[in-house]
Amino acid sequence: MACGRLACQPPRGMEEAELQEKEFFSWEEFSTFFDAWCEHRKVLFFVKNSVPLSKCKWATAPPQPGVVEALKYSSVRLVCKDVRGSSKPTQGGQQKGCSASIVLKMSPSKDRLIVTECQLAHNHTLCPIEFAYYFKKGYLMANSCLPVRTTNKISKQFVGAQDVRRLLSYCKSRDHGVLDVLHGLDSLFASDPGAKVKLVFMEDKVIVKTIFFLTSRMMVLAQRFPLMLFFDRMVGLNEEFDLYTVLCVDGTGRGHECTYCLTRKETPDLLRFTLASLVQSVPEVKFKVRCVTLGIEITNLEAVKELLPNARVQICRSQVLETLFNKAQELGVAEDERIWPLLCQLASSKSPAAYNQAVQEMKAIFPHGFVRYFCRHWQPRSEMWVQFWAFETACNVNACELLKEHQHRLLSALSPPLTVAQCILDLTAMQASGTATAEDQELDEEELAARYRSVCKPEPAGLIEEELGFARHSLYSCQETAEGYRLNDGPSEFCMDQALTHCSCSIHTSPLLPCRHIFAMRLRTGAPLFDPALLPKDPVAPLPTC
Repeated sequence: MACGRLACQPPRGMEEAELQEKEFFSWEEFSTFFDAWCEHRKVLFFVKNSVPLSKCKWATAPPQPGVVEALKYSSVRLVCKDVRGSSKPTQGGQQKGCSASIVLKMSPSKDRLIVTECQLAHNHTLCPIEFAYYFKKGYLMANSCLPVRTTNKISKQFVGAQDVRRLLSYCKSRDHGVLDVLHGLDSLFASDPGAKVKLVFMEDKVIVKTIFFLTSRMMVLAQRFPLMLFFDRMVGLNEEFDLYTVLCVDGTGRGHECTYCLTRKETPDLLRFTLASLVQSVPEVKFKVRCVTLGIEITNLEAVKELLPNARVQICRSQVLETLFNKAQELGVAEDERIWPLLCQLASSKSPAAYNQAVQEMKAIFPHGFVRYFCRHWQPRSEMWVQFWAFETACNVNACELLKEHQHRLLSALSPPLTVAQCILDLTAMQASGTATAEDQELDEEELAARYRSVCKPEPAGLIEEELGFARHSLYSCQETAEGYRLNDGPSEFCMDQALTHCSCSIHTSPLLPCRHIFAMRLRTGAPLFDPALLPKDPVAPLPTC
């Protein structure tokens, strides 16, 4: 390859002195340093040989698992790309291979990598054009697991079961939790081939940054109940990752997850990414959402209008209230017994006049610093958090309680700290069993049976009660179809309509009463379990004789 300009080599010995004995506390740290070092000098190195820590045998105590994960190798030798020499003949014959090399070894303390050898004098001219052609940023990180070009290409894209299996086949080693995450996603697709998954990797690194996914059941819920959505951070999984969810609300006021987003802490613009991914997964929701309630820490609220043009934005009222009270504490005025009741009165104002009155009282009691803070941050957004303007009030839904209860349920079910991969498996299992919410677990069969007994004769009412029990305690796999839904109980498969009023099973087709399959699918989709549309036109008629 011809070069337009040849790079000058640095003075011999100077660079060796800079590199010799340099320490790195992770392979990622060395990889980042080495990328910049090579770019600055326009040199090309590759890993000639290495010894993974996971394969080492130790005469003394081995390194801690966290150290093995961070350092990756006990020794690594990097050599110049021209180590084999040039194939072009010179006046003295074929050019000898370049001897430039760098050696890293784990320190005696087993907690860092150290440059123990470096010979940086090249026997050939360095070529910037050749460097630009061959250099791949992140090569060393890719070398330990997946090719960086692969993760860069697939990042922020939806992936399917075949994509995940292909990535698994590319994996060279157990690295950065990537392998475990891919196995978790493979398990998700095995249980639900229709699931939607989007993977985000750090740029030029084989490190998972964000995983967005929703199951087929969650897509059905989003399609069925798009009116109000709720988005907030729900659970801190560990020191690095948080779990965010989007909730929808069914006709009875119960909350249901319709997306999961596992992401590294302080990931920017997460609201836009999550809503855009939801709309891409379930396009029908775009113009049907009327309100999105957000946690107080969520930023870039303008993304809601851009992605859901008919939706208004609200901020969780109880979180605003807590924030205002904490600010009052900062300013030393929270000990005044009038502070908390006045803040509550402000947030729960039932009219604009009541709100303005509360603001005037606040200005008379609170110090100037607090009033200035309130007028700058919360007064302009009063329609987003004061009860009078709240969208959900007319729908008899308490958004604050909904988010709080859902967070409590997830904490109980997931029991952090846990890995991202384990969280994927746990959430998948929750959705597959149809028990993702505590309301599903708290199904009051007695109350439902009593309501059916009030409109049916004892014999059909008894059959309905029996079917309700089977619906809750049996395990089914479900799939949405063009005509409605398909449910599999193991030996058999049954089809239901979109309205979930008819089923192909003999339990339904003979007496025309709701069966366990209809109840199970209604339980999964959030449809009401007591519905007069499920009964024959003459619900009090006796069962037909066989």
